[in-house]
Amino acid sequence: MKALKIIAPKRLELEDAERPCIGPDEILLKVAYGGICGSDIHIYHGNNERVKYPLIMCHEMSGEVAEIGKECSNQWKTGDRVVVNPLISCGVCDPCRRGNFHVCNKLGLIGIDTDGAFAEYVKVKPYQLIKISDEIPLDTAALAEPLAVGIHAVTRSGLKLGDKVVILGGGPIGLMVAFAAKAAGAGLVAISEMSQFRLQKAKEMGFEVIDAKNNVKEKVLELTNGIGADIVFEAAAAAVTSAQMTGLLRTRGTAIMVGVHRDLASVNLREVNLRELNIAGARVYTESDFVTAARLMPELKELPRVITHRLSLDEHAKGFEVMMAAQESLKILLQP
Repeated sequence: MKALKIIAPKRLELEDAERPCIGPDEILLKVAYGGICGSDIHIYHGNNERVKYPLIMCHEMSGEVAEIGKECSNQWKTGDRVVVNPLISCGVCDPCRRGNFHVCNKLGLIGIDTDGAFAEYVKVKPYQLIKISDEIPLDTAALAEPLAVGIHAVTRSGLKLGDKVVILGGGPIGLMVAFAAKAAGAGLVAISEMSQFRLQKAKEMGFEVIDAKNNVKEKVLELTNGIGADIVFEAAAAAVTSAQMTGLLRTRGTAIMVGVHRDLASVNLREVNLRELNIAGARVYTESDFVTAARLMPELKELPRVITHRLSLDEHAKGFEVMMAAQESLKILLQP
């Protein structure tokens, strides 16, 4: 089969690889689309210490069931259209025993800790598969994983009907939070972003936009009648947004950390005290979040706009180049 492997940092090779052999408790998926994620860029640059080279990357995927292990449930049949929850949990640590498998102490992912979907086929466990409606195109379906991230962040925020929401960062994850917040009944969903390309895309999708090159706090106060946002989602993982977020909140508002910071970040903790602000983290998603993402997609008519590039696996060099110049792109899909 055709497979894109990272052999070493900054060295990608398209190979004719062995088709994965599945065990009795595994399912073989014929990949339709795989999305390039920021974590794939970290791997490309050699910034993920878990990765053992060579590796087939990609944990955002859609496809069809191609082969079923003999010990798998008869609920699956070849040709089933599915998305994949790529999380790999140990099942025995304290978070897992409490049912919080998504924050497992040894959490792994397909495409990082095992071979992923930048290939014609990938093997998965049956419990990782979620059937999707026939009305969802398989390219749009590949957005289920990042959409689940957005849904989990909104769930963590405790968003209530009519709440005014500000999202710092208008990349794919920021937009997924925006879609989830709007679906949950937010009265205002505003996205702050520096890229004019991404601001225009967000506006086309029906969201309020704030040019981050201007005075963001002034604009947020204008949009919220001088009160501040009920919820701020920090989705940029940038020093400037972590320092900015508390000042955009109303008293007793909530900030959710969606972006994963690689370095220590500055946060105005004095404001947290004096205005009784809440700050919480959000990591990936629960199984329920992923199921919700698969069910919600048909209702999100603007969701396909997040996909800015659909390329073949042979065009992987262009895909990674565009992804690394992210100010001019959103989600990039590779098709085997």
